[in-house]
Amino acid sequence: MAPPLETSFEDYWETTRERLDDEFERTLPRFFDRLPATRLAAVRAALAGGKRLRGCLVCLLNDALGGKPAAAVPRAMAVECVHAASLIHDDLVDGDTSRRDRPATWTTEGQRGAVLVADLMFATALQRMVELSQDDGLALAGAIATMAAGAYQELVQADPRSSGPGRSRLYPELIHLKTGVLFGTAGRMGALAAGASASVAAHAFEYGARTGEAYQLADDLEDLVERAADRPPMAAQLRLLGPAVWHFCADLAQEPFPLTPGHAARLRPRLRSEMLAAIEVRLQQALAAAAQLPDGPHGALLASAPRHIVRAMSVGVP
Repeated sequence: MAPPLETSFEDYWETTRERLDDEFERTLPRFFDRLPATRLAAVRAALAGGKRLRGCLVCLLNDALGGKPAAAVPRAMAVECVHAASLIHDDLVDGDTSRRDRPATWTTEGQRGAVLVADLMFATALQRMVELSQDDGLALAGAIATMAAGAYQELVQADPRSSGPGRSRLYPELIHLKTGVLFGTAGRMGALAAGASASVAAHAFEYGARTGEAYQLADDLEDLVERAADRPPMAAQLRLLGPAVWHFCADLAQEPFPLTPGHAARLRPRLRSEMLAAIEVRLQQALAAAAQLPDGPHGALLASAPRHIVRAMSVGVP
């Protein structure tokens, strides 16, 4: 059942997240039907505790375009599986030992086990979407491939040997590849769940992608500016956040690699101003994409969702 039309986005998000959690738990054995019940624990743990923002976007676009709520659930699960699997890989590569106040998968399953659990989640999500429709399968396959390209580009860019004037232009592309594409795919798959046309699905993708880019900007803002005041970024974080510094402070960030906590601290006021402005640009782009969708009773939710999604990541966003 969809939340009532008069609800705020916060209420919609909370209600939808609870519904998705219940549905995921109920349908997990069927979704991963090739996995013995005794081995579902690792998948269940990887999916546990998430904000479900991407799954919520699937549901929101489906509801806004007049789809049946049940049609959004498998698509929301597929998107959340892809997101969770990407986090398993991230934690392993970065050496992070916890995720969502729980042990990272590689610390409980081992490195090889973590890779295999993530691969299983990617592949199963893709299989389920192909079973739904060719368009769903293509949408999710494109998202997985694009996210992988973004992760690899980020790794290459973090190499101290990477330099040159082009690095200041990389950041907008990275946030689109890393985060924007999966948010956009969530929007597109919500439209597909509702049986929308290709043009409407394209606007839904644009809406989600710009929201996701703003969300990633807010995440980086927290790491570089807000949290950094009390807890300076680690060296590994600074390598990954370098593209943001080079993009927003290209005229100031001329010091050689690697960045240092002191360097980031000196740039903090400029970064805050520039990154907040970039977030606002993308929020307005998301609203412009929403305006291209058919009118309906969820118009207010579509208009308010991007800013509230971004605020879920950074308290510094007005």
